[in-house]
Amino acid sequence: MRNLVFILGLAVALSGCARESAEKSSAPDIPAGTEVTVQKKDGVNVQGRLVEAKAQEVVLENSSGVKRSVPRSDIASIKAKTENAHESTDANDAKKEPAPAPPVPPTPPAAPQPDDKADAIKKPALPEYREVTIPAGTSLSLELKTAVASDTSKVEDQVRAALRSPVVVDGLQALPAGTAVLGHVTSAERSGKVKGRALVAFRFNTIDLPGEGGRESISTATVSHEAATTKKKDATKIGVGAGAGAALGAIIGGGSGAAKGAAIGGAAGTGAVLATRGDEVRLGPGAPVTTKLTAPLTVRVPLK
Repeated sequence: MRNLVFILGLAVALSGCARESAEKSSAPDIPAGTEVTVQKKDGVNVQGRLVEAKAQEVVLENSSGVKRSVPRSDIASIKAKTENAHESTDANDAKKEPAPAPPVPPTPPAAPQPDDKADAIKKPALPEYREVTIPAGTSLSLELKTAVASDTSKVEDQVRAALRSPVVVDGLQALPAGTAVLGHVTSAERSGKVKGRALVAFRFNTIDLPGEGGRESISTATVSHEAATTKKKDATKIGVGAGAGAALGAIIGGGSGAAKGAAIGGAAGTGAVLATRGDEVRLGPGAPVTTKLTAPLTVRVPLK
């Protein structure tokens, strides 16, 4: 019985040592605040300042202050940046000092045999990407590809546009010019006859990423355009009507006729204003508009 207890205790101790060793190997000894490059198993590189290395994930922060968590199960390696831009140090090997090995003469590679042709074919290397997060508040300069108008558009009508200039983050072009965005009309009100200015508003919720990036959801501020007021124009119409009526009344009936004519002319001008709608808002293809991201957007940028 004592032998059995001893064997079980030894097995638990060995298991604990193995688990501790595995955790150390998967948790590089890199101090917080170090600039690191995390290479994921799918070939994507994530760069930033190390905030915290947890047992299940690694937390990084980019130069814009956006934090990102990378699961341990997705990580192939973690390397800390050195002062030399052309060198990088693997944190797991930072304390190792390789001993000098004697020179070994090169051995010519053996020619592949007919049965080894399949093994001789090398698999194509996976393209390398870097994930870049575009922070909320980033301005998007756009050009409309569809027309919108206060008197013809309806709520939920599709609106298409494209970036007029690229979006650059940390020196990398995250979104090139010409990137397509899609959205919909959120409000459309035509001008009223008596009061109420024309209004059309829309926002974007989808972006077509270049290359094989696919389509992603985005969140932007609403773009709203309202027609200018027509009070001065309406006053001019009424004034012109009153003046014309006064002139005609003076010709027909003298001073009293002028007063009556002004009243009649002013009433006619007012009637014309009440019967006429104000200006509408119309934006055609090619019209420039600007909006902002209201939530961060993470994209994959290929490394050349």
